[in-house]
Amino acid sequence: MRATFTQEQLEIGKTVHAIAEGEGVTARSALSAPWTAPACDGPLLRDFGLLGVPTPAGGIGSGLVDLLVAVEALGEHLVPSRYPAHAAAVQLLCGAGAELPADVLEGTRVLTPAVDAGPSSWTLVRYAAPADGFAVLGGGDDEGAGRVRIVGPADVTVTARQSLDPSVPLSDLTVAATAIGAAAGVPAAVDRATLVVAAELCGVAQGAIELAAEQARTRKQFGRVIGSFQGVAFQLAEAATARKAAWDLTLYAAWAVDNARPDAAIQVHAAKAAAGRAAVFAAERCIQVHGGMGITMEADPHLYLRRALVLDAVLGAGSWHRRRTGALRIAARPEAAP
Repeated sequence: MRATFTQEQLEIGKTVHAIAEGEGVTARSALSAPWTAPACDGPLLRDFGLLGVPTPAGGIGSGLVDLLVAVEALGEHLVPSRYPAHAAAVQLLCGAGAELPADVLEGTRVLTPAVDAGPSSWTLVRYAAPADGFAVLGGGDDEGAGRVRIVGPADVTVTARQSLDPSVPLSDLTVAATAIGAAAGVPAAVDRATLVVAAELCGVAQGAIELAAEQARTRKQFGRVIGSFQGVAFQLAEAATARKAAWDLTLYAAWAVDNARPDAAIQVHAAKAAAGRAAVFAAERCIQVHGGMGITMEADPHLYLRRALVLDAVLGAGSWHRRRTGALRIAARPEAAP
């Protein structure tokens, strides 16, 4: 794989950063009012909807790394956008090998992913209430396990749950039995969707590190900026190292999935686990660097911790992905010589 981003990928990141920085609806907005769609959802869904969509699915041959660059930028700014969830839903469908409907690719029909939690119920579904449809994984009888389908809002019952991060509203989803019918196989669908969440977690980690670094550069104690103290500097260095490792692993996993590498599934599980751990760790270090102010509602560090904890639980908690990584690595080992 390429060791550096292409010029096009750099432009994608730069553009999405600019869009995110100009957004007026923030994660803090949802603490005092119900979630509302940010203005950036329109251009993101319309202009970036083909990122990561293979040509057979109706795309233009864009790779997964292109999409992850955009999602990582949104995560860094904690934009409460539906774009990452829609992108994850699209990747679930891409992995099924079917051509996507035009309105989904154009962003006029916004989907959200729902992973299997029972015969006809799903949990931790993001942005379910405003969704125009759902990419549903599993459900029905044993034959439906590991398969994906698009379900319209008329066939589902949405039950809102209290989310630790109000800017990412969560719901339980119950699908009518009549809606659980034909489905397509998903050889790598979950892997593709999982990487979208991992990329957003890497962005959250980066945003927390930058917020903490700004505090370390400006806050003074004993006549010196606190960033000059080893107890602060080493924490930020450790957080930056964990984030860089998780982001590199996520990019490699995306390349492995796009190229159908035999170790792709292992790399995806490892990436999601590393990204969740890096985001939570960075957010906790951000709170600590801010000192007593860091645990107040008025300061922003808790916003990063909220987002990190919610996303870490989406599409499999980090602990589950770590166990799967170990199990797959053991299964991939050659038989011991007699």
